[in-house]
Amino acid sequence: MNGLGFRVEGLSSGYRGRPVLKDISAEIPAGALTVLIGPNGSGKSTLLRALAGLQPYAGSLALTGPKGAREVRGISRREFGRLAGVVPQGFHPAYPFSVWEVIGMGRLPHGSFLRGRPTPEDDEEILAAARRVGVEALLPRPVTALSGGEAQRVLLACVLAQNPPVFLLDEPTSALDPNQAARVFALLRELAEEGRTVVTVVHDINASLVFADGCLALREGRLLFQGPIDDLNGDVLQALYGTPFLPYHSERGDVMWRALAE
Repeated sequence: MNGLGFRVEGLSSGYRGRPVLKDISAEIPAGALTVLIGPNGSGKSTLLRALAGLQPYAGSLALTGPKGAREVRGISRREFGRLAGVVPQGFHPAYPFSVWEVIGMGRLPHGSFLRGRPTPEDDEEILAAARRVGVEALLPRPVTALSGGEAQRVLLACVLAQNPPVFLLDEPTSALDPNQAARVFALLRELAEEGRTVVTVVHDINASLVFADGCLALREGRLLFQGPIDDLNGDVLQALYGTPFLPYHSERGDVMWRALAE
C-alpha cells in the first residue's frame, strides 16, 4: 500500500461568503489514524470535506506520496474515488437498494460494477467488507429497513469495498452503541496499521484516544493544536472547549479526560 498523506498550507474555506476555516496549515501523515476534534461549529466537517475534494478552498491542499505532492482540486473525481473513500455524517437512504448493492457501490471507481457486470473480484471485496464490519447477514435486506447503526456500518463497508489508501470519515460512530463504536475504532486502527491513512471527525474524545496516533484540534475555524495524541493535555482541552478537564486513568491504565462544569 503506497502511503498517502496530506499537506495543508494556508487553507481557508466557507459557505456563501461565510468563513469557516481560517488559514489552516497542518500535516496529516500517511499510514496513521488522525482524529479531528473541537466544539460544534469549529470547522471539523468542513476540513474533512476539503480533504475529500468536496469543498472549495483557498490556499493549498495537497495529497502527498511517493510520487510527490498533487493539489487535491486538480485530481479528477474518478481518480480521487480510487484514492480516497468518504464516510459522510449520517446515512438516510431513500431507495430500497439491497445492502449488497450499496456495498457494491464502493466498487464503482474500479469500473466493472458501473457497467453492471460485477467481477468475481467485486463479489469477493463486497463479501469481505461485509464480514469485516459484521453486516454479512444483512446483505439481502433493503437498506431502508435498517437501523441507523446498521446503515452506518453498511456505509463503512461500502468504503472498505472501495479499497482506497485513504479513509475520510465524519463521525462514523455517531449512531452506534458503545460496543459497536469500539469495534469501529478498532477497525480504523487496523486500517492504519495496514498502511492506510485514516482521518476521522470525533466528538467522544475518550472513545478514540486509545486508537489514534495524532490529533488536529479546531476552534472557531482555526487550528489550536496538532501533534501526537499523547501530547494532548488538559490545557489544550480547556482552551478548545472552554471548560477545565480532569485527567484520570482507565482500568487498563489509559489516560482519559473528564470535563468539569465551571
